[in-house]
Order: sequence, then C-alpha cells, then structure tokens
Amino acid sequence: MTKRSVEAVLEKSSSEVALKPAANAVFALFNGRPVLFSETGQKIYQLDQLGGFIWCRLAQGASLAAVYHELGTLDVAEPVARQFVREAISAWIDRGLLDVDRPMSTNCALSAMLGRHRISVRTENRALLQRLVSLFCAVDNVDAQGDIAVEAMMLEDQVLFGGIDAGIHRCGVEAFAPIIKAFLTDRLIRSDRWVFALHAASLAKNGAGLLLCGEAGAGKSTLALQSVDAGFQYSGDDIALIDSDGTACGIPFALTLKEGSWDGSSALQSSWNGITHRRADGVLVRYLPVSNVHNGSLPVRWIIFLNRVANGSPALTEVDPLDSMKRLIGSAFGADGRLSQAGFLALKGIVSGARSHLLTYCEAVKARELLVDMCNGKV
Repeated sequence: MTKRSVEAVLEKSSSEVALKPAANAVFALFNGRPVLFSETGQKIYQLDQLGGFIWCRLAQGASLAAVYHELGTLDVAEPVARQFVREAISAWIDRGLLDVDRPMSTNCALSAMLGRHRISVRTENRALLQRLVSLFCAVDNVDAQGDIAVEAMMLEDQVLFGGIDAGIHRCGVEAFAPIIKAFLTDRLIRSDRWVFALHAASLAKNGAGLLLCGEAGAGKSTLALQSVDAGFQYSGDDIALIDSDGTACGIPFALTLKEGSWDGSSALQSSWNGITHRRADGVLVRYLPVSNVHNGSLPVRWIIFLNRVANGSPALTEVDPLDSMKRLIGSAFGADGRLSQAGFLALKGIVSGARSHLLTYCEAVKARELLVDMCNGKV
C-alpha cells in the first residue's frame, strides 16, 4: 500500500468518531485521585489528572476535536495534547474500557458467505471497505444483518472495529484485513458443531475432499492455487473444520499469497486487486479470490502431507494410517485448544476412510500433476 493510498483511507476526521465509556467501565475518585474500574477485567486503573479530564469529557459526549481545543486552553500544546489523548485512548480500547457510538453508512457495506455463516461488513468509507472485499471469494453487497457483523471506522491512522465480539479493537490500516480474517476464523472454529479444526488447505474433486497439510512455508496456498488451475474446487487454504461425522469443511477466504508468490503463473492472478496487507508477523500478503469454490462439508478421500524441498522431481509416498493419525493430531485443535475424545474418534474415521500420502516436491506446477493423476486413479 503506497503512502498516498494510505492517506486516502485516512481522509475522515477523527473528530467524527464518538468515543464513550464501555458499559463495564466505572469512573470514581479516591481522595481526589481519578480511577477506572473494569467490571469485565476485575481491575482498577489509576489515572493522572489529565487522563481523568479526558475521560470525563468523553463521558460527557465531547468530540476529540473539542478535547484537543480544551487541552489547548490549559496550556497543553496541540501536538502534545494529540499524542497524550492518542496514548490514553489506545490503552483504554485495549483494556475494553471504551466503546464507539457512531452510525455506519449503508453505502459502504458488503456481505459474504463463509461456511454456514453470512458475514456482513460496514465501514465508514469505500477505501476501508475495499481492503475487506479482497478477503472474500465472492460478495453480494446485501446490506443485511449477518450472523457475524463487522463495523469499522478510522481514528486518525488507526482502524477501530467491532461487532465480532463484545468489544472494540484497533489496528493499523495495512493489518486490518489479516486481523479481521483471524477474528472471523476464530469465531467460525468456535461455532456450530465442529469437533476440531486442522491446519490444512482443502480442495474438492469429484465430490470428495482433499486435505493439504503442512507447516507454515510448506506451500499449501501456492499448491492449492495451482490445483484450482488444474480443475479442483477450492474450499480454503488455511483451516479445515471437522464435523463429528468425519466430514471436512474449509473456510473459503480468498487465497493468501505471500510476497514471493505474487509473480506466479496462475491465470487467476490477473483478477486480484493488488492491495497489499501486512500480517501480525510482519509478512506482506495479497488475497486472491477464487470463483470455483466449494462451500460446505465433504468426505475426505485424500490426505496429503507436504514436504517442500529445494530440488528434485515430485514424488508421492504412501503414509501408514497410524503415522497419518500422529501427524494430524499434531496440527489438530478444538475450540478450547485441545483435541477431545470425540475429535479423536472423528479423526480416526477420516484416516480410516482416506488415502494418506507424503508429497515431496519442489515446483507446485509439477506437484499438481501428481495430485491430478492420484485423484484420477493413475497413482
């Protein structure tokens, strides 16, 4: 994202954002010393006199512009006032002490399906909305309340967003889409009747599921992209949700491609919008929408463990079912971070009904040819 495009996102004035105390926050004075109590966090936070003044003015409905002006009348220079207010607000947001009171424009909205859930998004401007459009393979622009709603606005150079849980959160503009993806993924993992989740890309071929399993950097997204070019349906490149009956359901966000994969050979790459995002780990990514999407659960027929090497021809090696189980348990987790007994039995059912292979490969284009042959019964 260029400096100019970032500035375009930030055109809205922070004075338009109405910040107010969260319902769980209580202000009090102890011998003249201002403090905040968080009912949710069960903590007391002591404020200095300036912090107490800012809190009380926000509680009275004052805009940030008014707070800056009033601090100026107290002989606080504007740059100092802005910095102090920014630091105070950031700390209060992170502690769940502030909320936002601002109606969102219905002109900047979209909705999309992810698994069994409709996601609705509203933002204060189109530049911010466009950053989230890139997350989804298809949007329908329906301005309706979804199962999971996201609302976002700008506060100076920070994005404030809420609706995913009970609080509001903040992040930089470039990190906005990756953080929303992480929040939505967590919500989806914890919803419905999923017994556990796997770190795996998921594809569909002839009505059956194929899982690509591997550590970060194993090439799950790149190989998924090449497989879609070869006729596979795309279901997700990060997380597969497993039902108690042993079926798998991907989360079909747009494909996530890291910086080294942006110049790939896929015909799909002509369709992305070129917006660059920065994940929490600092890695730059772009999101690539896929039109041939399978949105739903499938029986798993193939489990592929990826072993990416520096050179050599691709090769498939059969993996013993027990070894497959051990490998999958290493990447399986439940909503509470643990694999339950029900999850173990569902995983056993998956492995028993699927073929497991180790795919050693260097180039994704050649590796996909092996996968096509395997699914067509030639391997």
